[in-house]
Amino acid sequence: MKPKLLCILHRSPPAHGAAKVGDFIGESQKLQEKYKCKFITIKSSDTIGDIGKVNFKKLYLVGELYVKILYSLMQFRPDKIYFTASVKGVAFYRDVLLSTLWKIYQKIKKVEVYYHYHTKGVYDFVSSSSLKLYLSKFFLKDVNLILLSPLLADDFDQVKTYKQILFLPNGVEDNFKEEEFENYVEHKNYKDINILYLSNMIKSKGYFEVLKLAQKVKNRNYHFHFAGGWQNDEDKENFFSYIKENSLENSVTFHGFVNGEQKKELFMKASLFILPTKYEAFPLSILEAFSYGLPVIVTDEGSIPFIVDNGSGVIVSDLNELDLALDEVLNNLVNKETSYYCRKRYLDNFSLEQFENNLVEIFQ
Repeated sequence: MKPKLLCILHRSPPAHGAAKVGDFIGESQKLQEKYKCKFITIKSSDTIGDIGKVNFKKLYLVGELYVKILYSLMQFRPDKIYFTASVKGVAFYRDVLLSTLWKIYQKIKKVEVYYHYHTKGVYDFVSSSSLKLYLSKFFLKDVNLILLSPLLADDFDQVKTYKQILFLPNGVEDNFKEEEFENYVEHKNYKDINILYLSNMIKSKGYFEVLKLAQKVKNRNYHFHFAGGWQNDEDKENFFSYIKENSLENSVTFHGFVNGEQKKELFMKASLFILPTKYEAFPLSILEAFSYGLPVIVTDEGSIPFIVDNGSGVIVSDLNELDLALDEVLNNLVNKETSYYCRKRYLDNFSLEQFENNLVEIFQ
């Protein structure tokens, strides 16, 4: 008989990193070959802009989630529990409440619990008050932590009640067969420069820094493409006002939220990918760029130095030097050889197949 695995996780919508990973876990055939799986979706926000806000609907959803987990523990009786954990805010206190269910269950039945963290910020959160530190120690007691890379392990230096740390780099879907990729690279236009920012339009992800870069190099024959959903209307208004005030209409295109073929076309048309984020732990969009053979311009945030090496992009620590990074990438990395290198880096480390194998291995 297969061991039972209860997965409590985020799924789309909204389409953020943790939800995309949750979507794949819910569809993993290898996981379901090894385990009898039950999935419970953590429902909280309908849009990216709703994340972090509190309302009556969210309180109702917390109650509903609590009942679903309680029922599953009683009826399904899992041998392992996988949970997508939140770092801070109201979601953290919700998670602490939910964790009381499996902590009581652990006293009845031996069960391994895994918390999968998709972002960082635990160190800062627990440093801000003794209550947060106490609750975090309680929440993490005797569980297995799944982190995106070794670079994030020191985030838990103040909270040592967990059992062990395991590492699971993210993976993304491959939109090419290998012969298709070779044909794409051999016929790719490396002369026309198209610079792509594709992520949610959140300021801390750096889209406005990219827009200022577009203004800085607007006399060159480059085109900047932005794609993603807005966090709020004020940011959207400021974005388009800046374009108008600086006469960037001919060098900047905003595509909105994209998916499927439209997203694939943007990646295939791009010369390079840029994400000067000060927000993320392990951006999936960088992995997507690699899958299309694109070099990247990124920051040294979170696990990014674990993802990007000298052959696949330029890492900046000073956002005022994005223009220098752009020159370096254009001079050294926008070429056929780099495309093949980035593609290989994706296949060897960040494909969904690799992620799936690593996930199953962690549970075993």
